[in-house]
Amino acid sequence: MSEKYKYESGAIHLDHHKELHLGKVSSTDAKDLMREFFEREVEDVDVYEEVIDGLAEIQEEMKELKVTKKVDASNKEMSLTSEEKIRQCIFLLMNERIMVKKNGKNMEEPLFNLQNHWQAIYRILVDKKYCKDSDFEGFDLFIKKVIPDEVNAPYKKSSVKQISQTDFNKPFEKWEYDAETSGTLKPFERMKAVAQRFLEILEEKGL
Repeated sequence: MSEKYKYESGAIHLDHHKELHLGKVSSTDAKDLMREFFEREVEDVDVYEEVIDGLAEIQEEMKELKVTKKVDASNKEMSLTSEEKIRQCIFLLMNERIMVKKNGKNMEEPLFNLQNHWQAIYRILVDKKYCKDSDFEGFDLFIKKVIPDEVNAPYKKSSVKQISQTDFNKPFEKWEYDAETSGTLKPFERMKAVAQRFLEILEEKGL
């Protein structure tokens, strides 16, 4: 006479009439689930050990894969030259956005959006010793090596040279607004914001 089995709600029915009560397992970890099931009968110990060993191997392989990916990414970053990193930084700067109010409405626009904003890049690269102060020919040669394919405003050496006639010719840390020499406040603040963000991006890249 065949036996009748009554299965509780949430039980998994297997062919050899064992039940795994998911509601009684305290952890969702795969090991705990397998242990809850296989430790009930001695004949399943070998199978249980195989499963646990297999899970352990998979976990170790996943850890090694994560470490390898991190090392590869780190090595790739370290292998970039300073010029390549500066190109990346200028590219990132071009993608910075800010909110401004125009005609009574808040609108988003690029932080770097004027030709004279190249003066901010010049100032920071000079302060960081990648270029020499007042050497506009040298800066021109350097920037042409690192300029991204797409920029928000075209670079012109003549525009950058005009920095020598402004308050921006000082080291960045000495930039202070002066109503008599700095012109109107908003353009000054915008130039300072461009320079500050470019400096931050360079330092984030380890430059």
